[in-house]
Amino acid sequence: LMSLSMFAHAGEAVADDHGGMSVSYNVGYMSEYWYRGVFQEQSSVSFGADVEAGAFYAGTWWADVAEGVEYDVYAGFNFELMGFPMYLGATGYYYSDNFDADYEEMNTGIDLGFASIDYAFAGTYEASGGDQDYEHFSITLPVPMTSFDLTYGTFQDELTGHFYELSYGTTVSGVDVGVILGRNSDDSTGSDYYGRSDATNPRETDTTYATFS
Repeated sequence: LMSLSMFAHAGEAVADDHGGMSVSYNVGYMSEYWYRGVFQEQSSVSFGADVEAGAFYAGTWWADVAEGVEYDVYAGFNFELMGFPMYLGATGYYYSDNFDADYEEMNTGIDLGFASIDYAFAGTYEASGGDQDYEHFSITLPVPMTSFDLTYGTFQDELTGHFYELSYGTTVSGVDVGVILGRNSDDSTGSDYYGRSDATNPRETDTTYATFS
């Protein structure tokens, strides 16, 4: 199964000359919304805002989904370890109108130059049948002699599934655009239904998908 989606993103940064603080925002549209190999919605408008003050960062990101709104909040610190850029933070993924249960996690990552690694740990999925723990690991490698990146991601603990994504991004007239071609596994869990009100629709697992961004 192939699914096709588009995403457009625009942003602007405003600096506070007195406090050394910068604020940026972004707006976008996705004809399909996938996250960590999990289908969320066939089309979605999104917006977000970020604040940076020295090594500290915080922000929020909102997107409309089939039933209500997803609103994420996050904060953390950027630093270096042995010359490699790293971050350590926390993220909460929240949903209105019972679209999905809430997720909360700690996360960290490192940019090694030849690869970047991100790791979500101490994750909790607040399911109706009781909280479930999860971890998520991903590694992104630049494809030699190209402008593409290859990402592999996987869930661990009580959430399962993995995915592969090949991505490319550029900027056209100040708007970030790109493309992602991905495939998830047949054991993926999460909010991965087309037409969630129609119980006859299949789960969107073991699926090849494409996203333009």
